[in-house]
Amino acid sequence: MKRLLLTIGATLALAAVAMPTRDEQKKAAPIVAELMNPLVADFRAKKKTAAEVGDVAMTYAKEANTEAAKFLLLKGAIWYFAQAKEDAKAVAAIAALTEQVKDIPPEVMRNDILKPAIDHVSEQNVPGLFAQFRSASAQMEIAKLASSIKRNRADEPTRRRYAELLAVTGDWKGALDVFAKLDDAKDMAKAESAGKTLAPAGDFWWSYTPTEPTAADAIKAHAVALYRKAIASGELTGLKKVVAEKRIASVPFADRFNVSADSGTGRAANVSAAPRGGGLYCVIDLSAGPDASKYPVSYLAAEPNGGFNTDEYKTTKLVLRRIEPGKLKMGGEYEVTLTKPYYMGVFEVTQKQYELVTGSNPSKYMGDMRPVEKVSWNAIRGDSSTYNWPSSANVDSSTFIGKIQARTGLNFDLPTEAQWEYACRAGTTSAYNNGSNSKNDLNLLGRYRQDQSDAKGGYSDTHTAVGSYRPNAWGLYDMHGNVWEWCLDWTGPLSSGVSDPVGASSGTRRVIRGGSFFSGANECASPCRNIATPPIGSDGRGFRLCMNPEGPVGVSAVSGK
Repeated sequence: MKRLLLTIGATLALAAVAMPTRDEQKKAAPIVAELMNPLVADFRAKKKTAAEVGDVAMTYAKEANTEAAKFLLLKGAIWYFAQAKEDAKAVAAIAALTEQVKDIPPEVMRNDILKPAIDHVSEQNVPGLFAQFRSASAQMEIAKLASSIKRNRADEPTRRRYAELLAVTGDWKGALDVFAKLDDAKDMAKAESAGKTLAPAGDFWWSYTPTEPTAADAIKAHAVALYRKAIASGELTGLKKVVAEKRIASVPFADRFNVSADSGTGRAANVSAAPRGGGLYCVIDLSAGPDASKYPVSYLAAEPNGGFNTDEYKTTKLVLRRIEPGKLKMGGEYEVTLTKPYYMGVFEVTQKQYELVTGSNPSKYMGDMRPVEKVSWNAIRGDSSTYNWPSSANVDSSTFIGKIQARTGLNFDLPTEAQWEYACRAGTTSAYNNGSNSKNDLNLLGRYRQDQSDAKGGYSDTHTAVGSYRPNAWGLYDMHGNVWEWCLDWTGPLSSGVSDPVGASSGTRRVIRGGSFFSGANECASPCRNIATPPIGSDGRGFRLCMNPEGPVGVSAVSGK
């Protein structure tokens, strides 16, 4: 069957760069139907669940080499996951669709893909799905309102809604330009453009109540940007400064929009602003090196042309993928819930990335794009006896995480054990994150003991360059094998019914996950847990970075925030 799907490209034109046409979909449909019809029949006969059918559709979509085939398979997967109430999988399928099939018109996303799925789910259960739905709806309405405004037929309420919808979709600069032309915003816009009276401008936007509720986050983020600049310039002092600081602290999502007060105008600048709910990818530019005072941060809605598995994203840039909340069975047995979104490194931190942040490289087996190893938990975030997570989220300013926090203003850390396993599984319940329980499939996913002689990535007998094996459904590489990865948690027993678990409150050994180049297949499986003692480093032990946009997990204070 896989061979059948792989031959789709032989009967169609080369994969389109945009949304597949109806004719292209018609040509792909017979082969897709041949693959899926037996599964659909089993589903109707109650021999397979909706989730199982969705899983297979996702697998086939990975193998398809035309936009039309991917579109049809992922569209079906979304519907089946929604029917099965598999929240995380439905969101993952939507993300895969928007990543792999470019330029889907909003009306197609709304009417052909999301509406059928929405019949089976509730908004609170699948926030990621509804975020897509709202975005598609907003884009359609923006187009209509823009046309009306161009014809000079728009009254002030229409223009106000237009501005708020622009804010919803992340276009704060466009929104601010429209807001500036509204009567109640003109004075503040003039003050901002002159770089003066930033504090009153912040007060204005803080108290602004939009008619479009989903614009509130972006507007609050703009107010925060103005307050920060007013504090930095010395304009805000005394109790007014205290009030502004309290307002800033109450908006943990502000950095999600990547807005900052522009030094020339004092107005919020939109630099690849993350859309509401956060961009799918967060990219940190490390090229300025260990002496930099700041690392630029950008957000992307989809992979760039050529994808992330290129040299720059393993050396001078560090990329993380947004992971939506959901449930998982840790260790394949204990059901827990993650209630907040987070970003997970697409790759293990490489030696070049570690050098660009810290100026050093502790690794035994050298190579810029190989994972940094022989790095201890203490070197990554601080001495366990002092920086004792989960009782405190403080990190040592001289460590890797301390430095990258200070240079980005973002809440980076190691992942919790639950975050790590949830990201590794990417919606699967099998031993390995490609849906397989057979150790014979592990050589497709990562470097491990029985696969050491393979020189994938240019190295054999040890770990290899990151990204040398296939990623999971969420685009994360090397979750199985290569090097063990440090987690935040002290070792301790797992239990069911827990939200955002943080492990034991104290201990002597921390959790490591994922296996390494010298591990057996069972140690590399998704549910496998292992332990290591800080501060000891090992040539088979590295780490993957995590970023929590809504604040640290399990604790409330972060050093330097």
